[in-house]
Amino acid sequence: MNSSVAIYPSAQWKQQTGKWAEYLKLAREYGFGEVFSSIHLPELRLADQVEMLEELGGLAGNLGMELTVDIGGGEIRQLLEDQELCARVRSAGIGLLRLDYGFSHKQAGALYHRLGIKGFVINASIYNQREAENVKADLAAIDPSIELRACHNFYPRPETGLDREFFERQNRIFAGLGLPIYACIPGKSHPRPPLRLGLPTLEEHRHMDLERVCVELACSPGIGGVMAADEFFSEIELACISHILKREPLTLRVRLLEGISQEEDQLLFSGPHHFRYDSNRQILRSRTSREVSRIGRKVAPGRTSERQRGMITVDNERYDRYSGEVQIVLEDLGADSRVNCCGQIDGRDLWKLEYYRDGFDYRLAGNGKNGAF
Repeated sequence: MNSSVAIYPSAQWKQQTGKWAEYLKLAREYGFGEVFSSIHLPELRLADQVEMLEELGGLAGNLGMELTVDIGGGEIRQLLEDQELCARVRSAGIGLLRLDYGFSHKQAGALYHRLGIKGFVINASIYNQREAENVKADLAAIDPSIELRACHNFYPRPETGLDREFFERQNRIFAGLGLPIYACIPGKSHPRPPLRLGLPTLEEHRHMDLERVCVELACSPGIGGVMAADEFFSEIELACISHILKREPLTLRVRLLEGISQEEDQLLFSGPHHFRYDSNRQILRSRTSREVSRIGRKVAPGRTSERQRGMITVDNERYDRYSGEVQIVLEDLGADSRVNCCGQIDGRDLWKLEYYRDGFDYRLAGNGKNGAF
């Protein structure tokens, strides 16, 4: 899955170029291959935004990062009327232009040829089915080799972000047209002024934990890329996004019960658990533990109490060939003398269990093991 970071024009941009360079280098180290910017801010002169873009394009190019730039109707007209500005934008090495609104097919064609770009990004949040089909057809007609993508808006003002039903409907539209779709992730470390309330695509993501935002977007049908939409995500935030996009194991914090045996300890914490794809709504079955338990390890019975949602269990020797199988309970179940209760997953992590069919394995951490809490 593709990923990008964002740098925006500002009146003080010349004092920030060193910070840009450090940020882009760090983002590149965490696998971010793209940079998003804009020359679409009405409070700044277009010439000033182009000057900033030239500097940013050089930094991105030196790191091998592709540059995508947002532009709207007013700026499109100004750019096409000014040959010098057009040449300067071309020199910035833009890969794609994101067309916000207010453009014609003729203008898009002129931009494509004059700027030497490889394609366009269509606004995924504002077109219905028919309009999206027409926009794609118009842009594709410019050049058979043109690259087209879609990217949702971000929403600085609270209560204006997309709701999930609309988001999923729009994704179906653009996925049906064969376009990869990007969505925006809000940052917590340096939310963009003046509101400083994050730049999410989905309103419900504005104050949500970053890990959950990333997992939800990475597993959303049609989403082929994410953008860290606020500027200057912290290294911890960049690492979190990278971790999710690579489908590295999710951590489940577990409060262990007293009296866990050495055999149970090894089964729980020896490595990530891959839950069987055919698990049901009652329990998740660890395929990893079944492979480990094939060596004939027998688990003594103990703590065979009622099993509440979020309980992690190990089958004991009374279950014969299933002895050693690790499970996570999804629905409250009664006690079973063949099943040992070993610990309770922290309630804050239960949401992660919805994604075992989306390519995620799970690492347990509890009571000082693999990351104490």
